[in-house]
Amino acid sequence: MSAGERRATLRRQLNTLVAAHHHRTNLPHGKIHAELRRLCGGPPSAQATIEQLEERIATIQTL
Repeated sequence: MSAGERRATLRRQLNTLVAAHHHRTNLPHGKIHAELRRLCGGPPSAQATIEQLEERIATIQTL
């Protein structure tokens, strides 16, 4: 899998987890993404590195 494909897969996984968190908490998706950026740092998901996406995925799994 190329780096671009890996990033796309991680973005989809992150968005799925954000959607699940939204359904549990009723927080808007944007607010959840913003909180993950606050906790983990980095740019929005579309510009995030593989490492940043992996960190956000790990973080949301603990929320």
